[in-house]
Amino acid sequence: MRHHPKHFFEYLVVRAVAGLIQCLPYRVALGLGWGIAGFVFFVVRFRVSAAKARIREVFGTRYSNREVNRIAWQSWRDFCFTAVEMVRIPVSSPAWIRSVVEVGDEARKILAHLQTGRGAVIAAPHMGSWEIATLTSLACGVHLFTVTGKQKNPLVEEYIHRARMGTGFETLQRGPYVLKGIIRKIREGKVMALLPDVRSRTPGVPTRFLGKTANIAGGMGLIAKMTGVPVFPCVITRQGWTRHHYRLMDPVWPDVNLEKKEDWQRITQEVFDVFDRAIREQPEQWFWFNKRWILDPLEPAATDASADDPDRGI
Repeated sequence: MRHHPKHFFEYLVVRAVAGLIQCLPYRVALGLGWGIAGFVFFVVRFRVSAAKARIREVFGTRYSNREVNRIAWQSWRDFCFTAVEMVRIPVSSPAWIRSVVEVGDEARKILAHLQTGRGAVIAAPHMGSWEIATLTSLACGVHLFTVTGKQKNPLVEEYIHRARMGTGFETLQRGPYVLKGIIRKIREGKVMALLPDVRSRTPGVPTRFLGKTANIAGGMGLIAKMTGVPVFPCVITRQGWTRHHYRLMDPVWPDVNLEKKEDWQRITQEVFDVFDRAIREQPEQWFWFNKRWILDPLEPAATDASADDPDRGI
């Protein structure tokens, strides 16, 4: 495959920045991320107004303008911290992860289930550092995989893929046969990791979330229903700069007595109820800057698509 010169340039920049960040001590690397975050937030003002409007849309007058600004800033800062932590994946050993993440006994829930030989789904919102959440699950002995879309730069895509594969985190590329691959891996006893708190571009599962109805992709509930495995909601939060708190909540099991669509809806709603509570408790931990705002209505052009297509939203 021939690559565009732009791809080589972007790849070299990514490798140079990654090399620097990986050489720096953790807190120093985060300091670099903090500086970039501050410039983008306070000078460039990238999506700041939109994020503040979203916070007010959800919380109304609960927070003052100063508090809304604080929530938006910490959300953006933590996103930049998460980007730094993604770059540092190759130097983030399981031992190091255990030294910065508080897990407690909660990981035993999923480990006990996996001893039966059956897989599961872990669903996490965009809270805290979702990259650290993935590394924590792997460090606890959970064999994870996920589904990814194709990136614009194949060289950068391959670099990220190699970094994640080095931790044991497998990936499947989204496509017409991806559902078969997902089911096969779950039946092998592996765990699918999802970040489902984004708006689906096509009709999905109407879900009550943050006081409104969100259009959520149905992959999470569909996969659980088809395979008979539970969904474990996971919430990770950042404590200061360098400490993290990882929580696995009680699993949401499929109900054999319910029809597919009804159970699909129930599973999705129960998981998002967990997310809703976590965000309301610590709104500064959630990513309010997502391009696909979860509470936006479905675009009219997408309404012709079928919500029963199993590959949509996976």
